[in-house]
Amino acid sequence: MRRIGNRKMDIKRLTPVIPGIFTFGNLFCGFFAIIHSMGPKPLSAAWFIFLGAFLDLLDGKVARMTKGASRIGVQLDSLADFTTFGIAPVAMLYAVGLFDMFGWKLAVGILYIFAGAFRLARFNVAAESGRDDFFYGLPIPVAAVTIASGLVFIDKVWPPIMGNGVLGGIAVLAWLMISQVKYPKHPPRIDFSNRWNFLILIPLLSIILALILFPVYTIYPLMVLFVLHGLIREVIVTLSRETRGTGRKDDNDEEIPFESDG
Repeated sequence: MRRIGNRKMDIKRLTPVIPGIFTFGNLFCGFFAIIHSMGPKPLSAAWFIFLGAFLDLLDGKVARMTKGASRIGVQLDSLADFTTFGIAPVAMLYAVGLFDMFGWKLAVGILYIFAGAFRLARFNVAAESGRDDFFYGLPIPVAAVTIASGLVFIDKVWPPIMGNGVLGGIAVLAWLMISQVKYPKHPPRIDFSNRWNFLILIPLLSIILALILFPVYTIYPLMVLFVLHGLIREVIVTLSRETRGTGRKDDNDEEIPFESDG
């Protein structure tokens, strides 16, 4: 009996280690992304950001499945996220020449870093918020993947990467991170007992296949659609409130000063 009890205790002690493996994997991806940004092919850093985002997604899911979340794990996850999704994208922007150390455009990079740091700090404060349906503000991994995939996409479709339009888009992403714009945490559930819903599998499988075969041309458009989805939803909700003339927010739409990045 003692041996069984000791084994259970050992398993419980190891449980937080499992999601920690993915967290450190994410941190290493951020480190290598920064290193590659300083190399001869700075756009190769994008693939480490993509991998870091995938590991970050697994990190959260594994922590919930194993019930291995811990306070130190939350802090480590935020530090890894700040490295991979806060510092690395700005290093890429600098490496491809979108701004230099002394020009006014550097302010956009600083704005993005500040917004990302605030987003993650807000997550740490609200780790126990219990809100499961929405993110309040754009998650920093989405912002980073949008930037990295955008740079790779532009380089392939209409090089060179330059212009104030790109910097304007980054400023919008920075604002969205600290905003109260809602973004869904989970994809909508599909009831496959309805045979017509199986038709949804066709475009869904097509998107997955395109992500595998043509990631350079697929990731960025999908990220843009996700970002716009939140903005469009917010505009529709705001206009509907004004049309009703209530001038007040629904219970589910109250502003949340601190919310989790999940």
